[in-house]
Amino acid sequence: MIAWWGWVLIWTGLVLALLGMLAFFAWRLFRSSMSVLDDVVVLTEKTAILDAVAQADDPRPLNAVLEDHEVVRSRTRARMQRRADRRHSRRQARIQRAKMITTARIDLKEWPHEPR
Repeated sequence: MIAWWGWVLIWTGLVLALLGMLAFFAWRLFRSSMSVLDDVVVLTEKTAILDAVAQADDPRPLNAVLEDHEVVRSRTRARMQRRADRRHSRRQARIQRAKMITTARIDLKEWPHEPR
């Protein structure tokens, strides 16, 4: 049979082990939450940039149901025209780059469009 002080030592050891384990897990949880907060800060900065670009690039009405159909139609046409213009400019840039690459002299040591 174990004496009463033996049981006290056993339970004290178990409680200390439990507290140590809880402290270890609390520290790990704290460190992971701090890294998550850092990631959230980076994400909010990126979304703020994207929101600013989206608002400046393509303003859309909040509620088209309450607008006149001609206003909505003109906004839609203007948006589609802006998209078509951007698409056309990207296509022209690709064509220009392809022409520069395919007509470059082979003895050049630089890209043909880079300044010397």
